[in-house]
Parts: sequence; structure tokens; C-alpha cells
Amino acid sequence: MKRFVYLVLMLILFSPAVWADDFDPSAKSTPDELSSVITPVSGETKALFEKAKTLFDQKNYKDCKDILAPLVTEHPMDDFIPQARLLLAKVQEDFDVSVAQLREVAEQYDDKPEGMEAQKELGDRYYLADKYEDAVDAYKEYLDRYEKSPMAVEVQYWLACSYSAAGKDKESIEEYKKVLDKGQLTDWAPKALLGMGNAYFKIEKYSDAENQYLRILDKYATYNELNLVYLKLGETYELEKKWKQAYAAYQTLVTRFPKAMEVSEAQTRMADLSKTRPEVQPIVTVLPTPTITATVVLTPLVEATTTATVVAVTATPAVVAVQTTPEEAEQEVADQPVLKMTPFHVQVGVYSRRANVLKTERSIQKAGYQYYVVKMKRDAFTVYKVRVGNFANRSIAEKIARILAKKTKEKAIVVEE
Repeated sequence: MKRFVYLVLMLILFSPAVWADDFDPSAKSTPDELSSVITPVSGETKALFEKAKTLFDQKNYKDCKDILAPLVTEHPMDDFIPQARLLLAKVQEDFDVSVAQLREVAEQYDDKPEGMEAQKELGDRYYLADKYEDAVDAYKEYLDRYEKSPMAVEVQYWLACSYSAAGKDKESIEEYKKVLDKGQLTDWAPKALLGMGNAYFKIEKYSDAENQYLRILDKYATYNELNLVYLKLGETYELEKKWKQAYAAYQTLVTRFPKAMEVSEAQTRMADLSKTRPEVQPIVTVLPTPTITATVVLTPLVEATTTATVVAVTATPAVVAVQTTPEEAEQEVADQPVLKMTPFHVQVGVYSRRANVLKTERSIQKAGYQYYVVKMKRDAFTVYKVRVGNFANRSIAEKIARILAKKTKEKAIVVEE
């Protein structure tokens, strides 16, 4: 029996259907020639992959996906497959599909650059979709695996932001401190100081918040969000009852950044202070303009690695007031702090397809509330966030969230921005 099997194999091996007519048994195949026998169209598949990358750069995500999907399925052993699978995960429109594919790439190629990038991208996806607890886990896993990677400081920053967005401000402060320890001479340092100041502000440690904002003005004179720093500094001064300093901070903002979005709020605050605190009116000077010192070294950001702070955000319609009962409205007025900041929103759903938003929109309207939709986009991935109201106080927002959850039968959460 064994001899019969051997004869059959020999016949197959030397069959003309297998070997070319000009086969030379004395010739030796090179490694490249053997590779071409195993994957005879590898050159064509490589060209298709390069075309998919070009389409991705051109933001033609549909055609890019149409090329990548069959390539990944039909040529799983080609050397470009890790990159192709990562790119395919990025062009997925569906959130769950994108996350599942990113997780697979992160786990299967954890010793390759593609696995490292997929792990970070996983955290970015969760953060963009306001799934902050999941984002925390993804970013922490990245830092556990790739502590010394070039993107570690950036990931540390987004880990701190995730903690802050999840309402865990004490944890976020500790992470912001790590950003400063690891990346004091990078562009992430002033961002971390601003985040830390905001975290202290939220837990009402105003003196600590003030110190962080002043550190930015002192050390990072070229920081591109100084307009926001001056606004937060003015608000902090007000809550510390340092009226003249508050007025000066707002005045500096208006003078130095006349086209900034924060100018309107600063002018309103200045007008209120002029009415209620006449002693601030003689103020005609502004806070000193920071000067650049030779010790400041700033590393330019790589736009491709940024996350939600650089995505286009559009809200339709514009900010609207939430409808409440007279009793609720009365309580809202009573709970309002001195400053009319509105960083809290009730989010009733996050969807990756616009069609899925309609059901939630109808249920909110049926409950007697108005809504607005925030659209956020990263690569081919888009999320639609259905929100209600803008509140200065978290407790008010949580109250409305409970009402909406009961009336719409949807999960309503409070988000802060």
C-alpha cells in the first residue's frame, strides 16, 4: 500500500500539468522564484495595497475599503497584511466592526508597529464615542505594553482626559502630572497643565487651578490656546473673589485675541463685573504678555496622531434650551452658580449611522424635549451624538437624564465638554 501511494505521488509531481514544459531538473530555484511560485500574484496584490493607501490619503474611504476587504481575505500571508488590516479597521463606518477589527490587530500584532497603532486607535475610537471607561482601559493597556514608545506621552495625556471626562478628576490630575514628568518640553505639557487646572477647578480647588493656568502663561508663551487659558483664569479669579485680577484676565483675552470664540463670554463677564464691582472699572491695563524664553523647546505635533480635538464638529441645530416643567425650571435657577458656564449635556445616544438617530430623535420629541445632534468624524468613522440641553450644573443635567431615560426608554448619560 505504501509503495502504491509513493508511485501516485511521483506521477503527480512529474505531471506536465504541474511543471512547465521547459522544466530543467538540474536548475536551482532562488528564494525569490520560490516565493513567486507560492504567491504568483504578490506583485499585483502589493500594487493594489499601495492604491488602497493612496485612496485612504485622498479620503476616498469607500473605494479603499472595496480594495482592502478582498485582499485581506484572499492573501492573509502577504507581508503587507498587518498594514492592510489596520487600514481596513480605520475605514469601517460601523463602530462595533471598527473596534472589533482594531482589537484583533492589536492582539495579533502586539510586537509590531501596526499592533501598537491599533491599540492607540482603539482608545481614540472609544474616546470619540464618549465611552470613557473603555478608553481608559485601552490607553492603560497601551502604556503597559509600549511605555517607551514615541507616542507614550500623547497616550498618557488622553488617558488623563478620559479620566476627567468620566468624572474621575483626582485620577486625571495624577495622569496629567505624569505627562508633565515625561514630556515637559513637548506640546503636550501646556495641554496637561490646562487639563489639570480644569480638573482642580471642577473639584473647587481654585488656588491650585489658578497656579496651573499661571504656569502656562509663564512657561509656554506660544501655546495656541492661551485665549482659553485667560478665560479660565478669569473665571477662577472670580470664584476666588479676586475681582480686579478677573477683570484684567478677561480684558487681556479681549485685547490679545479679539477674534477668539471666548471673547463674547469675556465681554459679558466684564460687563457684569463693572455693574456689580465698580472698583474694577478703572482697570485699563491688561495682564503682562508672556515672553518667550530660551529654555522653551516645543516639539511640533504630528497631526495624524491627534484625536478628537482636531476632528470637525458640527451641531444641528444650534444650542437649544431644554424644555422643563415650571418646578424643574425653578430648581434650575436656584442651582445656577455665579458663573453662567454650561459644560454639561445630556446624551441620549451615540450612533455610527445617521439613520439610527431618527428613532431617538422621535422619542425625545415625544417626551416633550428639544434635541441637537453633534457629528464627529475621524477617518471614515463618524459618530452622531444626540443631546439635550446645556447645563452649568452636573446635578441639573443628571436630573434631566433620569427623566429622559424614563420617558424614552433609552440610556441617557451626562457628558461634559
